[in-house]
Amino acid sequence: MYDLVIIGAGPAGLTASVYTSCFKLNHVIIGALPGGQMTYAPDILNYPGFEEITGPELTSRMVAQVKKRGGELIPSSVTRIEKEEDGFVVFTDNQQSYKSAAIILATGVERRRLGIPGEMEYTGKGVQYCATCERFAYENKIVAVIGGANAAAQSAVQLSHAAAKVFILYRGDALRADPIWLSAIEKNPRIEVVTRVQPTEIVGDGVKVTGVKIRSIQNETDVREIPVEQIFVEIGGVPGTALLLPLGVRVDQGGYIAVGETLATSVEGIFAAGDVLSHKYSIEQISSAVGLGARAAVSVFTYLKQQKAPNLWGTSQIKRS
Repeated sequence: MYDLVIIGAGPAGLTASVYTSCFKLNHVIIGALPGGQMTYAPDILNYPGFEEITGPELTSRMVAQVKKRGGELIPSSVTRIEKEEDGFVVFTDNQQSYKSAAIILATGVERRRLGIPGEMEYTGKGVQYCATCERFAYENKIVAVIGGANAAAQSAVQLSHAAAKVFILYRGDALRADPIWLSAIEKNPRIEVVTRVQPTEIVGDGVKVTGVKIRSIQNETDVREIPVEQIFVEIGGVPGTALLLPLGVRVDQGGYIAVGETLATSVEGIFAAGDVLSHKYSIEQISSAVGLGARAAVSVFTYLKQQKAPNLWGTSQIKRS
């Protein structure tokens, strides 16, 4: 039996593992994609300690550190979690099960994708899902933001500080952002809002994006191509909370996990970290996920220590290194 199972191998889960190893807790990390959404970032410019680093390289460094500290990474997906009297049983898609006294859920947020031709082909080659991370990619370039809510509006304003031109492409009649962002967009000559259109295809030269095809919502035969060099998809995300809902874990109106100051959920023994948390705690950035992963590990250590149940500890020492 493990002291802890960490579900999710993104920056929050990997950081939680490093700290858990320091506390000498017997644990495993389960995640089908080490690095999570971080692996899709071609250039990360705002992570402390690195002026510039790719998502895959930062993932590789984090995974190496996890393994060096003694963490065991299992490349699988969790299919369900069952609550037992003395803890939890976590089941994976390869027919394995892992029993533990506590759980950290760090499954993050799956970015919604457009689902149109060219999107997957040009992801990382002009199609991005994080405007905050990519300044060098769009400086002095013509870019497009797809979406119409606050995230899209904020991204467009931010992009306009460096980009030559920013198109906002939205299928609705008008943007649904807060007044402060709408005002900033209206006053910005670099931003052009195109409403009542639906992206139908991302086009490129095989190496990079060269444009996006859009179709009028009102007239399906009205299709045109806008030349752009970068495309930022801002149509929201889906928090990975489905595993916890059957256990009665409380979530907020957006479907994100609601936690207390210790990052404990409404179910005793289950903690959460990273982008899966309510936006009160997470800002959907790598540095934020790392901090929350560390905090969750400390909270688990305190929780397990307070249980005073030696039979649950397995081979762990329950002490700081």
